[in-house]
Amino acid sequence: MSAPAQQHAAPVVVGVDGSASSQEALAWAAREAVLHGADLTVLHAAPPPLGAWPAGRAPVGVPQWQRELGRQLLDDAARTARGLTGGMVEVRTEFASTSPTTSLVDASRAARLVVVGSRGRGALSRTVLGSVSTGLVHRAHGPVAVIHEGASTRDQGPVVVGVDSSTASDLALDAAFGEAALREVPLVVLHAWWSPGAFDFPGFEFDEIRAGVDAEVTDRLSGWRQRHPEVRVEVAVVPDEPARRLVERAESAQLLVVGSHRDGAVASALLGSVSSAVVQAARVPVIVARSS
Repeated sequence: MSAPAQQHAAPVVVGVDGSASSQEALAWAAREAVLHGADLTVLHAAPPPLGAWPAGRAPVGVPQWQRELGRQLLDDAARTARGLTGGMVEVRTEFASTSPTTSLVDASRAARLVVVGSRGRGALSRTVLGSVSTGLVHRAHGPVAVIHEGASTRDQGPVVVGVDSSTASDLALDAAFGEAALREVPLVVLHAWWSPGAFDFPGFEFDEIRAGVDAEVTDRLSGWRQRHPEVRVEVAVVPDEPARRLVERAESAQLLVVGSHRDGAVASALLGSVSSAVVQAARVPVIVARSS
């Protein structure tokens, strides 16, 4: 692994709540901060519990009790992070008296990357994302990394990125090339060509259009290849549903990167519903590249 890059003002921010999933997110975020030479901000949020009490007001002392518990959790997380980073980056803590989603979305405005576990404390199901990770994937002002409990955090294997022809896919390519360069590993660029009903159309043969699709993807990558000549790139063009192929290809990867439109944008073949499906199903860390 190469030496960490020069420090930048934008930190890596990780949300913690004491759950197993957030502990894995903390460990991954610490490593990511060292890779990027960025400060690490450990954030815990606890909104006032107004709706949880019959009279509509929490008893005197509850907010202070929340803050004390939050500070203890943050102190423990900061010690863990400093041990993992070995003093190579600065570790800060932040307590917010708002909802976790709101505080992390706000933090994403100035963050290099926001990292969360897939599910927090009290989760009833592990088959779907928690409300915080779901909210961030759809509302953050920058890239979000989602770390599943028990996810593979291997240091070996390539970075995989899903691309299509949209501008949001450019964000994913920027992030993926940068991550592959820092990790000194190959980058797998996967384009899954899919058109509903096309494969059932009489006489349709994907091989007849494959050359054109290959050429389009290759041309799309030329600028990034020039900027990152050190990254070995493998291009995979497949006629299949994007989410399924991305999840399958990422089984041997250390990181999966996808893009996402801002809310209100028309979803493309890959970005939007597919990026949400990938975050749900993948068991490796997933970065959803977003911009304000």
